Amino acid sequence: MYRKLAVIGAFCAALLASANAEIIATQTVEKEVVSLDAQGRETISRLAAEKVTPGETVVYSLKYKNTSTQPAEDLVLVMPVPDEVGYVEGSIEGAPASISFSADGGETYVARGRLTIVENGEPRAARGDEITHIKWTLSAPVAPEGEGWVSYKGVLR
Repeated sequence: MYRKLAVIGAFCAALLASANAEIIATQTVEKEVVSLDAQGRETISRLAAEKVTPGETVVYSLKYKNTSTQPAEDLVLVMPVPDEVGYVEGSIEGAPASISFSADGGETYVARGRLTIVENGEPRAARGDEITHIKWTLSAPVAPEGEGWVSYKGVLR
């Protein structure tokens, strides 16, 4: 069974920055493909995630650029984790940032080790497949014409 994952552009990501900055962002969704070379070594490449089979790894990336003449300070990037995808622990990559997670549709964010949900009236640690949003608070301003990226991996259920 294949599922088609739509690439939902900047609509899928929230960008918060200083009022004078102009940030553009592009989100991509790719799937990881493992292949063997002539010597039997595994190589991992990424292809557009037009069709994805349950169990395949997908990579959600957000590339951003400051198109203004002012530094973009206090830049915050938020990407949802689609319902049909489970977050892969430890897969965050990209720009230096403080990372926080949500398991309540993006209403609250905490460090991964503090993320809980309530089940049968009792709090418990949230599993990766219960994460709904990931937030990056960049550690440094983005210079004029500066750019960067952030990403996470998930597995299609």
